[in-house]
Amino acid sequence: MAEAQRPNILMVHNYSSWGGNLATVAALCAGLPAHGFDVALAAPRSQPYVARFDALGIRVFDREIRGKYDLAAARRYRDLVRRERFDVVHTHTRRADFTAAWGARRAGAAVVSTQHGQINLERRSLAEDRGPAARFYALCLRRLFDRHVAVSAEIARELTARCGVKGARVVHIPNGIDPRPFLEAGGERTSFRSEIGAPRWALVAAVVASLDAKGHAELLPAVAAVVREQVDLRLVVVGEGQWGEPLIREQARALGIADRVHLLGFRDDVPRILAGSDLFVLPTPSEGCSIAIMEAMAAALPVVATPVGGNPELVGDGLTGVLVPLSDTAAWVAALRLLAKDPATRRAMGRAGRARVTLEFTADKMVARYARLYRELLAARGRAA
Repeated sequence: MAEAQRPNILMVHNYSSWGGNLATVAALCAGLPAHGFDVALAAPRSQPYVARFDALGIRVFDREIRGKYDLAAARRYRDLVRRERFDVVHTHTRRADFTAAWGARRAGAAVVSTQHGQINLERRSLAEDRGPAARFYALCLRRLFDRHVAVSAEIARELTARCGVKGARVVHIPNGIDPRPFLEAGGERTSFRSEIGAPRWALVAAVVASLDAKGHAELLPAVAAVVREQVDLRLVVVGEGQWGEPLIREQARALGIADRVHLLGFRDDVPRILAGSDLFVLPTPSEGCSIAIMEAMAAALPVVATPVGGNPELVGDGLTGVLVPLSDTAAWVAALRLLAKDPATRRAMGRAGRARVTLEFTADKMVARYARLYRELLAARGRAA
């Protein structure tokens, strides 16, 4: 008797840079085969991140979506899903939410969307969500999908309150990471600090984030204020940004802390950088479920972050870090001052954060939750998994 075909999942992504959502897609592609699923990726071959999926042995279909409502691309997705007999199409970007989902629905596949960040109904502004385009996008979210995965409880609430997606169709699955590289990198502390010229007594704060999308400009005045208090504080900035980097450089120069701010650009040795740091900061105006915070916690760093999106679900205020409003410079100064002058608190928060990540936010747990979701959808369609 012929062996039954394994359920076939198509991940769809259309962004151009590596970030938390792509890290989640990679973890799913790597982990789902062990749960009995075959996985493929649809993404533009022109994007450099595709090479990472090639290295994982993942089938990649070259597909580009040129707009949020690209009907030609939608028809191509319909034909792809029919030809390759995908059981589930799982979208991970705003453009894919309509285009790939419409094609998949027409081809008869189950459709899942993961909402990785704050719901943006209107392209130009989070506040402009009452126009025809916003209403149409909300309608698509309600009608095209079998399930929406929210990576934080806040996003789950937004899906219901702003988009009208209700009940069991909203599923909360936090992101997860493989903590092992961060657990194993402890011996790199001296190596990285030597690279940036930081003596052993200096306090090194790291931020890993896009330079265009986060609130670095709100953080730098607090760094300057702490430096003026004779604290040897260094800020390590990891990430890229077309316009953010020159603005940060100019602001640091104007504040007199250019020698204390190290802009490292994109780096593939984040575990080594975090091993050489004393704390992690994330001054972000919006967030989903931050992979960067999880990585910092796995590296046993206390975290200072804004209380937005999923951050309060990760950072226990006063336990694993400090939550600070983005524009409250005095509160940022107080948090940095506290952690600069109290090594015991830094160590205690770091240990608590590491324990929490390794218990609650691993990639293995995340993949298992998605596998359970796919099985439920397939069972409802009479397809065994």
